[in-house]
Parts: sequence; structure tokens; C-alpha cells
Amino acid sequence: MGVSRRGAIAAWTLAIAALALLAARAWRIDYEYSIDFQTYWLAGSRVLHGDARDLYSAGGGAADGTPAAMGAAEFKNLPIVAAAFAPLALVEYASAKRIVWWLSLLSLGATAWVLGRYVLPEGLGSTPSRCALAFAPIAAMAPAQIALRHGQTTPFVTLALAAALAMTLRTRPAGAGATLAAACLIKFPPLGLLGLDVVRRRTRAVAVCLAVLGAVLVISVAAFGTSLHRTYAAGVAEQAGRVMPAHNNQSIAATATRLLHDVPASEWTPRPLPFDARAVTAVASLLLLGALAYGLLGPGRRPECEHAAVVAASIVVLPVAWDHYFLMLAPASIALAGALWRTGELGRPAIAAPLAAGAVLLALPTPSRLIEGASPPSWPVALALSHYAAGAVLVLGVAVAGLRRADA
Repeated sequence: MGVSRRGAIAAWTLAIAALALLAARAWRIDYEYSIDFQTYWLAGSRVLHGDARDLYSAGGGAADGTPAAMGAAEFKNLPIVAAAFAPLALVEYASAKRIVWWLSLLSLGATAWVLGRYVLPEGLGSTPSRCALAFAPIAAMAPAQIALRHGQTTPFVTLALAAALAMTLRTRPAGAGATLAAACLIKFPPLGLLGLDVVRRRTRAVAVCLAVLGAVLVISVAAFGTSLHRTYAAGVAEQAGRVMPAHNNQSIAATATRLLHDVPASEWTPRPLPFDARAVTAVASLLLLGALAYGLLGPGRRPECEHAAVVAASIVVLPVAWDHYFLMLAPASIALAGALWRTGELGRPAIAAPLAAGAVLLALPTPSRLIEGASPPSWPVALALSHYAAGAVLVLGVAVAGLRRADA
């Protein structure tokens, strides 16, 4: 049995084990407190039944066909995003959520296929083996399991980011810009990659991305009117200076608030960011962005390292970085590991150890015993609750180190 065959067997064994873990931890979806997909389904139902004017209003519960009643402004996307969920409102809530579960799983598989086919080095084996090798860490990530359990849109954004990276590496700027726009329409962190394209003067990718975003915004305003968009913009502005310090918000701002103030681990009420937490957030964010600039401003060019560094920083510096957001870091981390393997740097302990530690932190679920109860956690527990943020910082550090090594 040759080495390549043994490697293929190992890759597929890991992929199958990770799939089993994903199914075991994510199959159950009937959580009443899980409001993410409830907000999407309710928004789609309102569009389907001609009640789009109520997109950002309170609702839900038995009268509207969802397990829980929800307050106002739970739907936090552009109005046009609700139209994508209108077909799902043709079926009852639980069935619609299961449909999205399967679509999300297919998106994770497609993400692995894009990485294995177009991003990972050919020296890692055949295309199917590379796809299996990419799928294993994606499916093993706790954020992937969280996204499927709660019906998040993050798996679709992750696929778009993988496609954008692959097209960037293969010099397909139009495709890269269009797929990046798709990601930016749903989540804010991908906007950091648009900034990277500006810095790297990928003008066609920037132009296409902005054109797609502009066209979709025009269509959204034409279809839903200006009033709903003002409500959406007001909601975004309100969240910009506030923080939700619950355990599943892994931003720097939320971490600083948990460490400096006595707040329960399950506190989802937005609050103004206290002065001391604001100061710590500003300093920590500047340090991370300074490290990012240190890597990007050198003469070296390693797109995989740049992509990983920007995605990691873009997630944690925003006020909200829900735990499932870190799934967006999966394609970047896998591409980063592949690039470092290709140059032999992955064999260096100073590179391999922090990258492995970051992968472990991103894969671990938050233990329920750390988040139960209404009492504020101790500061070691509060710090442990931010393990996804710590994993992202480690990935950022390795990516910056990879960029500086490229300059040597």
C-alpha cells in the first residue's frame, strides 16, 4: 500500500468521522429558544403573504407558526434577504428548517469541494482525497454544528467565501467580486475582504462586487420601499455602539465586557459598551489591525495568508461575532494550512503549534456547565467562553507570520 493510498484512506476516514460527529451534534433542531431560523422563516412568511411592512416588527409564536414569540428588530438583514425565505414559508416551520439543514450540509460539502478542487495543493493527493481532507475540519468545527442546529445562513456565506478565494487564486476577478458580494449581502465580516481587494488594487473584483451590491440594494429599495431600509439602517447604527455580552458573542467588545463586568453568560440584552470595555476593545482592535497591516504592507504576496488574516480580524473586531460566524474562517484556515504545507513551513513548530491550537479552539463546543445559571461567571470562565475569538487570533498570527516569511 503506497503512501498516497494510505493518505487517501486517512482523509476519507477523518471525513466520515467528522460527518458522523456533525450529524450527531446537529441533527436535533427543535429548540424553542433558537430564534435564528424563526426570524428568517417569519420574514419569508411576511413577504409571501404581503405583510413585508412588518419585517422588523415583533411577532412569532403560535399565531404565526413559530415556536417562540419574538421582539421587534429580530430580523437583521436587508429586506430583500427575506424574499429568499419566502418559498420556505410555503411549508410549515419545522419542515422548512429541516430543508435548510440539508441545504446547509450540501453547502459545507460544496465548500470542501471548492477547496479540494481549486485551493489545496495537488501534492496532498487526488482531488477526491483533498476534498475529504477539507471536509473533515469543516464538519468537526463546533460553529458548523451550531449553524446547522439553529438554521443559520453562515454555511452559505462560507461557500461564497471559499468560491471568492478560489477565483482570486485563479485570477477570475469578476467571479471573485460577484461571490464576495453574495457573502457581503448577508454578513458584515466579508466586507473586510473587499477592503483587501482595494488595498491589492484588484480593481475589477472591487468594481464587480460594488456593482452587484449596488444593484441588489436598488432592487431591494424598489421592491420594499425606503421606510424599511431606514429601519434596517437604524438597527445597524444602534448595534454599532452597543454590545450583547452573552457567551455566544465572541467579539473583542463582548469579551472585554465579560471580563470587566459582572454579566451572566446568557445575557442577550444589548447594552451600551462601558467606558473601560470600550477602551480595552479599542486597544485590542488596534493591535490586531496593526498586526494585519504589518503583514499586508510587506512586499510579499500570499493570497491564502492575506485572506485568512483579513477574515480573522474582520470577525472579531465587530461588536457582534456570534459563534457560528467563525465557520467563515474555515476556508481561510484550510487554505492557509495548505499554503504553508506547500512551502514546508507547516513543519516548523512555531507555525504548526499555534495553527493546531487555533483549530482545536475553533472545533471545541462551549461546555454547557460554563454557561448555565444566571450568576456572572468568574474571569477565568469568562475568558474560556471566548475560545473561538482566541482561535481566530491564533489564525491571524500564523497568517501574518506566513506573510512576513514570504518577505524573507
